[in-house]
Amino acid sequence: MKKNLITITILLTSTGLAVANEESNTVLQEINVYSAYAAPVNQDLAASSVTVLTEEDFTKRNATYVSDALKTLPSMAFSASGGRGALSNFYLRGADANHTVVVIDGVKMNPVTGYGFDFGALSLNNIDRIEVLRGEQSALWGSDAMGGVIYITTKSGLYKEKPFNIDFDLGTGSHGTYNGSATLSGYHGGFYYALNGNSHKTRGISAYSANKFYYQAKDGTKVESGGAVEKDKFHRDNGSLRVGYDKDNKGIELLVSHFTQSVHYDGSLAGETKFDDYTRTREILFKSSGYWGSEKTLFKHKAGVSHIKTDSDTFSSKPSAYDAKKLNANYQLDINFDREGYLNQAVSVLGEYQKSQYNSSSYQNEKSLSEKNAATEYRLFTEDDHSLAISGRYTDSSQYKNAITGRIATAYRLSPNFRSHASFGSAIQNPSMTEYYGWAGTYLANPSLKPEKSKGGDLGLLMEFYDKRHRLDVTYFARNVDSLISSKTVDPVNFISRAINVEGTSKIKGVEFTYNGNLTDKLTAYTNYTFTRTRDNTGVELVRRPKHIANVGVTYQVIEPLGVNINFAYMGNRVDNYYNEVTFASSKVKMPSYTLVNLGANYQLTENLNLYANLTNLFDKKYEHTIGYGQYGRNVYVGLKGTF
Repeated sequence: MKKNLITITILLTSTGLAVANEESNTVLQEINVYSAYAAPVNQDLAASSVTVLTEEDFTKRNATYVSDALKTLPSMAFSASGGRGALSNFYLRGADANHTVVVIDGVKMNPVTGYGFDFGALSLNNIDRIEVLRGEQSALWGSDAMGGVIYITTKSGLYKEKPFNIDFDLGTGSHGTYNGSATLSGYHGGFYYALNGNSHKTRGISAYSANKFYYQAKDGTKVESGGAVEKDKFHRDNGSLRVGYDKDNKGIELLVSHFTQSVHYDGSLAGETKFDDYTRTREILFKSSGYWGSEKTLFKHKAGVSHIKTDSDTFSSKPSAYDAKKLNANYQLDINFDREGYLNQAVSVLGEYQKSQYNSSSYQNEKSLSEKNAATEYRLFTEDDHSLAISGRYTDSSQYKNAITGRIATAYRLSPNFRSHASFGSAIQNPSMTEYYGWAGTYLANPSLKPEKSKGGDLGLLMEFYDKRHRLDVTYFARNVDSLISSKTVDPVNFISRAINVEGTSKIKGVEFTYNGNLTDKLTAYTNYTFTRTRDNTGVELVRRPKHIANVGVTYQVIEPLGVNINFAYMGNRVDNYYNEVTFASSKVKMPSYTLVNLGANYQLTENLNLYANLTNLFDKKYEHTIGYGQYGRNVYVGLKGTF
């Protein structure tokens, strides 16, 4: 299967180049990226490995949730502890789940706990676009950006052409799934607003696998998972309000959002039906931001303040709860001292203050962590499509050792059809609150923990043909990680462990192949393949990092109102940790590869109404992302979108 998918990639690329001559007059829309530099830059000028997905891409990739879209991108290894709503993470370029910073509307959303951002409940209903920036990014984004950045923008009324708009998206599907979203938005005389409400509910599947799976651990032990019967439901309600003013190179914006959700899960297979385990989470976000100036003026000022409050309660045989707060204040000055002519140069100076507070039922006192950051970036772009960016950051931490990180990224246009790009950077990952302070009496504190440190980079070649209708990028990447944080079992009978720094260097390297093309006016395709090799300090493969990941998607506009698509997703062999609840023994299990086939269609009923349908896992493949946890079989979802 691995060879077949590589062959498909090559064939799609070759086919696209062969038929492209007749389509070469089409002008493609320019796309800006906001995560790769301190200021927005056209994607064609970016030297970093970055992918941008828009609403059109979400449709082509049969995506209903953010995780659906992210799974189709290169170097995105997915892990989920059940169906919709269950804990879901990504391992970007072989980095840990908490090594990728997630930014939504300019706010860093990684939880105060220090664990990776949970994508299990994040719907696409109110999402405008997603950027995925790969590689060490601490120089601009601080800790949590060792693997990269996922930059998400929600919808606003800023670019609407009238003062009043209504957008809605209603859908239903298998397993008692119901989703609904509505947005009121508009723009007039520089003022804009967007009011959104959305709700998501599903009867779900069992978080632990219902189907039986049989594996063999690396030590020869037979491993069996599955057999659960309880449905684990999920319900989430969201609301947000955004108001602002943007005109004449100045603007201000206020944003408030709130969600409440209940996620049911299985605490243990033995007690799966004895306890209705679930976690209820409520979170509210306030953000105020503004700017003065533009990329065409000598100075541009930007400032913002955000505050996130999270309240989480877990109801199970061992109940727990925590409250968390995160305050962030930042300021940025852009000096655009070379705005016209062959060279375009600028320097940005950034300051950031962040304070996190964590109060848990496991602690007697509230825990806190504060950081002060200063960063700068120099950018140079030329009319010949060459670029250079150098950035650095100093982090002053209240609990952990202060750190300096840096990054350099450059691109050089070799010819009209070939452009080389490279980057190298250093990054840090501070210990999480629970790693540092412990948790629930079973995860011991370790205040002697050191931050994880990474050095890595990438080197690639972008090939563009026929007015950029066909783009093939080949990128090699590598990183070395020191002081990797792992868990060590202290008392297996009582499930007591603690976080430790692993001595030595963990090594990750790989290569990404990415193709996007318009084969004809009616036929478009994307395909990507990632090879990743991971080894810890002893040469053992890191868990949940498959060597091979591949995606292929084709979209065809059958007639003007009707479009159809087909997508193939391949996940290669990978290693996972299995813990036996009876013998208290842990072992490494090799998880088999699997391939999923998904179909989609959308029909434009009227100018304002669109009917769409997705059929995922067409052949009802039985598989596990993460050992022991269930995933959907064949699944149908039908929706109606409208805009007035």
